[in-house]
Amino acid sequence: MENQNLKKYSKYLFIGVFLIIAVLTFLIVKSFISSFLTSIVLAYLLFPLYNKLNKYIKNKSISAAIMLILLILIIIIPTFFFINALVKESLLIYNYVKSGELNLDSSIYNALNKIFQYFLNEFSLIVINIPKFLVNVFITLFLFYYFLKDGDKLVEQIKSLIPMDNDHKLKVVNEFKNVTHSIVYGLILTAVIIGIISGIGFYFFKVSSPLFWAIIVIILTVLPGVGTFLVWAPIGILKIIQNDLFNGIGILIFGLIFISGLETILKPRLIGNKSNIHPALVVIGVFGGIKLLGFVGLFFGPLILVTFITFLKSMLNKK
Repeated sequence: MENQNLKKYSKYLFIGVFLIIAVLTFLIVKSFISSFLTSIVLAYLLFPLYNKLNKYIKNKSISAAIMLILLILIIIIPTFFFINALVKESLLIYNYVKSGELNLDSSIYNALNKIFQYFLNEFSLIVINIPKFLVNVFITLFLFYYFLKDGDKLVEQIKSLIPMDNDHKLKVVNEFKNVTHSIVYGLILTAVIIGIISGIGFYFFKVSSPLFWAIIVIILTVLPGVGTFLVWAPIGILKIIQNDLFNGIGILIFGLIFISGLETILKPRLIGNKSNIHPALVVIGVFGGIKLLGFVGLFFGPLILVTFITFLKSMLNKK
């Protein structure tokens, strides 16, 4: 009897200690959740390229190191210049709207004012917390390297932890791959590609603050049911009203073919028909993600929410 009570109390003690350690672990890593998620998505996006590279080099450490250097040169360093230019453009537009020269309706003015203030607050936090920002960048790069190098091992370890039989476990893993592919390639990659193309178009057709409007296009690309024409169409019409016919008509044609047209082609091709992601999940994920994680939540919110729903469906199907 005493042995049974001792085992019972030991079990409760173990659970209690485990919960305390779990809470402490969360408190330690919560500041770096964005870095953790960013590194996972970057590793997922670049893993096919890493695999091809490793077939020739046949050394995981060297292949991962080369991919890390490419990531720094192609993405990280340009991002610093991009953020700097974007802050300047946001300030110019904010001051222009505040000046009242546009004679906007009060509701539109208040909505634009809130959007600009949000962007400026986000960028101001980066500038003020530069040491913290650099630490997050370092952690992202560090994790990115090891996710590439040891990605296969990590996946196998995660598979072993799923409390299901092998057949059901395989179905869960395949469904998770389909959902992740849909979110990462169908939403994130499409949004980034469309954002870059729109930024180039806005710059070519002499649109003020092209980087800022490219970011707005990225946001609208992620949101289902909201067209990117809400950005390029008003800009083109405004240019025509201002008698800038070449740039105005150019923006409208460019937007129709290369922004909205390309989005219509890319999304179905990249998402495919393997995964049914309800638009409501994406919308809730976007706004909930932004509130929880800041701007990066625009991409990670839907990924986290859809992943949770996938696992929940799998657990229910098992029962």
